[in-house]
Amino acid sequence: MTAHHRLVILASFVICILLPALPADAESLPGFRGTMIRRTGTTAINFTQAARDSYRRLSSLASRSSTSHLNSSDNNTQRIPLRMDDSGGAYDMEFSMGTPPQKLTALADTGSDLIWAKCGGACTTSCEPQGSPSYLPNASSTFAKLPCSDRLCSLLRSDSVAWCAAAGAECDYRYSYGLGDDDHHYTQGFLARETFTLGADAVPSVRFGCTTASEGGYGSGSGLVGLGRGPLSLVSQLNASTFMYCLTSDASKASPLLFGSLASLTGAQVQSTGLLASTTFYAVNLRSISIGSATTPGVGEPEGVVFDSGTTLTYLAEPAYSEAKAAFLSQTSLDQVEDTDGFEACFQKPANGRLSNAAVPTMVLHFDGADMALPVANYVVEVEDGVVCWIVQRSPSLSIIGNIMQVNYLVLHDVHRSVLSFQPANCDTYQANEASRPL
Repeated sequence: MTAHHRLVILASFVICILLPALPADAESLPGFRGTMIRRTGTTAINFTQAARDSYRRLSSLASRSSTSHLNSSDNNTQRIPLRMDDSGGAYDMEFSMGTPPQKLTALADTGSDLIWAKCGGACTTSCEPQGSPSYLPNASSTFAKLPCSDRLCSLLRSDSVAWCAAAGAECDYRYSYGLGDDDHHYTQGFLARETFTLGADAVPSVRFGCTTASEGGYGSGSGLVGLGRGPLSLVSQLNASTFMYCLTSDASKASPLLFGSLASLTGAQVQSTGLLASTTFYAVNLRSISIGSATTPGVGEPEGVVFDSGTTLTYLAEPAYSEAKAAFLSQTSLDQVEDTDGFEACFQKPANGRLSNAAVPTMVLHFDGADMALPVANYVVEVEDGVVCWIVQRSPSLSIIGNIMQVNYLVLHDVHRSVLSFQPANCDTYQANEASRPL
């Protein structure tokens, strides 16, 4: 298929998202390939910082979880903590914008919808994060501002996030990521459309926020790519129906991020569970947890437990947390040490440096119709020299499966069928295989 033909087909899909339509069959859609990179690169995660970033994110997600609904307009203003440190374990997505393409990285976020990028040369130094590259509209032949009549503007205006300017020829926005009355975490600018390049594929007319002012700090990236369940996300705009990632154990390697027909699971050990309709997040019913020989309570409806790429640690609400922690402590043969940074089950690292189920109990998450038997490395980590901790922390509200616990799993999000699936994988090897897979 020629590049011209592919662009024509892609354009038709973009037009379709502007009109009401029944969910499409993911296998009938083209596939897109992207990559995600952990911001720490070859540097180890700073778990003190990871604990701070993860808890801020937890607090902000929880602040709107009781009022957000899948079909409500308020999912367009999902608020996440804008301040994130490069050492805390977040993932950026690699992509390009414009014609010719301008390479950027931005936070890959399954917990929000809006796509936005720093715009204009002045924003490189005046917008936070300072120093990261900005997309330059004047250098692109495919850039266009969105008028107030555009669907994206209408969605944001319905919740007072956007307003009309220049007699309706421009749609301005201010998108807050703070908590409560905090006015110091936001992005603002005007809405636009542009060609995005994912891997080798150009996708025309992707709607996004062209940010001209922001405050709050956001690590080293140039913005945010929303991968949530709402109509503004990249997933919805690609009309992909499904997307999947595989987080590598070697953080210096890129993790594959696949959309549409490339996002599929086959073979042994594929398990699936339903997404809860009561939340905008990718949340599932956690029926129970097995810790060694003990079975402890899970977290059920209405909020369940959220699979989230933007949170590094894992959080459990009560009573699930305390009962699972007690079972873990009672079955761990290592010498316990003082708690640190919210980790309440910490131990001296084994003398041989190896962690196995001879030293710590097994951990299995039991969802509706699916069991996730975790590798030890996904729930016990070295948080400082000689000290290992159970990666789970106490939540006062929302429960979250963080990105460390998802490492070396293919995690498939089927938005239209409301199903989450997973399969154990060597993500380092899977990434290498996918890189040479033809479209």
